[in-house]
Amino acid sequence: MKALAQVLVAPGELALREIEVPPPAAGQVRMRVLGCGICGSDKVLAQTSPPGTILGHEVVAEVESCGTGVSGWHAGERAVALGDSLGMSPERGGFGEWFNVAASALVRVPESVSSLDAVLAEPLGNGLHFVRRGRLERGRTVAILGAGQIGLSVLYWAKRLGAARIAVSEPVPARAALALELGADAVIDPSQHTNVTAALADALGGRPELVIEASGKKKVMEEAVRMPGGRGSVVVLAGITLEEISIRPASLCMKETDLVFPIGTVASEVAEVLEVMRRGELPAARFVSHRIRQSEVPAALRALGQPTDEIKVVLDYALG
Repeated sequence: MKALAQVLVAPGELALREIEVPPPAAGQVRMRVLGCGICGSDKVLAQTSPPGTILGHEVVAEVESCGTGVSGWHAGERAVALGDSLGMSPERGGFGEWFNVAASALVRVPESVSSLDAVLAEPLGNGLHFVRRGRLERGRTVAILGAGQIGLSVLYWAKRLGAARIAVSEPVPARAALALELGADAVIDPSQHTNVTAALADALGGRPELVIEASGKKKVMEEAVRMPGGRGSVVVLAGITLEEISIRPASLCMKETDLVFPIGTVASEVAEVLEVMRRGELPAARFVSHRIRQSEVPAALRALGQPTDEIKVVLDYALG
């Protein structure tokens, strides 16, 4: 069958192309994409992936047909797809209308969870993963640098998992307001402070025990590494950049600071997120700031990393 896809044709450049989607092979399921989030890592992947790649890995899709050997899935059921080179190959990515994927890569979406909310399961799962990789203990203080979708996801889970106090650094008023709505104890505008570390420490009553960098900016990453306080502190560099960053190992050694470089969520965490959504305890819709059509994906990709009130931009195929 034929399908339309935004295909990478040069570094950072997408073009709408017609592609062939073959019948699903043994162990695979053919999926019709319902929605796909635009991720900050897509901007990096657009620069580093080979031509022909179809990006898009924050996907919720509907089962159309199953290859031989697949059991437990039926036409019309919805799933979040993970792994299997999703969004990193010419065969499958959410910037295309259809793809085949291994049935083992699917996480079932509960009937009561909307497809628009389910698109957030993978990125919100990343927030959960990053907090867990930071070994957050109940009663610890947390600083979050950046309140885009990842920073806000981290905030939600840090609050839920027992952080004593959370301070956020974010210059965009709309994002700062949402951070407060989601439970931040304080939000500072870094553009209004000559010493962001000191401002966050004032808000927390001391230097943070866990720092999660979520902006992907070189300068902010370097500041995050220097920010935590006493022994056993953790810095999670959740933002993604192709730039090199500088650190001073001696200063980290003296504080016994752990640096963590996480990659992303796993199926069990995505299932956990979907269950919290099913129970109505996670306001996923608040994270979606913009819904776009397939033709608008290139512009959305170019806008990543620019100062904006965007939180999560979702390619919504229901828009046509």
